[in-house]
Amino acid sequence: MPGWEIIDQKERDKILEIFKVSNGVLFAHGFDDRRKNIFRVRNFEKKICSKLKVKYCVATTSGTMAQYIAMKAMGIKKGDEVITQSFTFVATVEAILALGAKPVITDIDNSLNMCPKDLERKISAKTKLIIPVPMLGNPCDMKKILSISKKKKIPVLEDACESLGSKYNGSFVGTKADVGIFSLDFGKTITTGEGGLIVSNNKKIMDFCREFHDHGHKNDKKKLRGQDTRKIWGLNLRMTELQAAVGIAQLSKLNHILKKNKKNKDYLKNKIARSNYFEFRKINSKDELADTLIMILKSKKHANRLVKIYKKNHISTKNLPDAIDWHFAGNWEHIFKDVTKYQYNYKFCWSKSRDLLEKSVAIPIYVNSSKKELNFIAKLTNSFFSNISENCKSQN
Repeated sequence: MPGWEIIDQKERDKILEIFKVSNGVLFAHGFDDRRKNIFRVRNFEKKICSKLKVKYCVATTSGTMAQYIAMKAMGIKKGDEVITQSFTFVATVEAILALGAKPVITDIDNSLNMCPKDLERKISAKTKLIIPVPMLGNPCDMKKILSISKKKKIPVLEDACESLGSKYNGSFVGTKADVGIFSLDFGKTITTGEGGLIVSNNKKIMDFCREFHDHGHKNDKKKLRGQDTRKIWGLNLRMTELQAAVGIAQLSKLNHILKKNKKNKDYLKNKIARSNYFEFRKINSKDELADTLIMILKSKKHANRLVKIYKKNHISTKNLPDAIDWHFAGNWEHIFKDVTKYQYNYKFCWSKSRDLLEKSVAIPIYVNSSKKELNFIAKLTNSFFSNISENCKSQN
């Protein structure tokens, strides 16, 4: 699943290089001679561009700040409506609120991603941005979403924080929208501990992102940093050389992570016998990240019983239901109690989403899982559904 599984000597060596070769320069800029003209953050950004086949990349302090900066670059301001989905990490909505914009939330479909039909229903004259979120490695239905975007002339920012490495129609997620963002926290595909990425082919947007995340610095190479020019103000939201060093090492392992995820997920999925009492989440691309296997059961009661069996056998169930309070808008009283559009009925706004999510069980797929471990999960799962079937037959 995440990059932390395979942290080893390679990451350690990349960090030690900062001290052995670059004399401990931890800044992303300056001290050219002392650092031997090695700029790890800039190199990491270039490697991301090369990997994802995109023109521009800016590395930031977090995925949350990547979204904040990108939205600001795209002109989002106080009072604008920004549409995103009900199943996402709370940070997606927090970044919208941080700009003074108004979050408008769609239901999800059986892919557990943004429902394109509900997206179209919720577009208004005030809608200035659409943020689909490919959750847990599964790409959104970008063909439909981008079609709606084009028809309505509304830009798209793809919050691909949980899906670095997955592809849709041959392109990496985050690269076909106007802007894409990724998270590099400790639970993501690759990790720098904390960190984020903004990617785009739009130079104007990315020039703003680069300047804003660095106090407005234009980084004119012909000038000393203290004499650098600027046209906007900004904040310090820069990645450090330490993070970039780890990121470079992790990025070199991405293909291995993707390959092992797919192999382990396919193995487990094939070992679980089909049943009338559940269906697998709809997957929108054969090139998904494959770091999560999600079953949507017939009832919430059955889902709760299966989770108890997993917990008893020390099998985690990831965001569904382990961290659902942080990933479903219907549970965010601390946010929506103060948002006029939702403050009186937020618990009932996304009943379709709630029904799907409360019946869903997510099994994390680990890079280092053994066949023995996967077989054990499959055995427990098959036994559970077999017992349900037998009980139903006996009652009839």
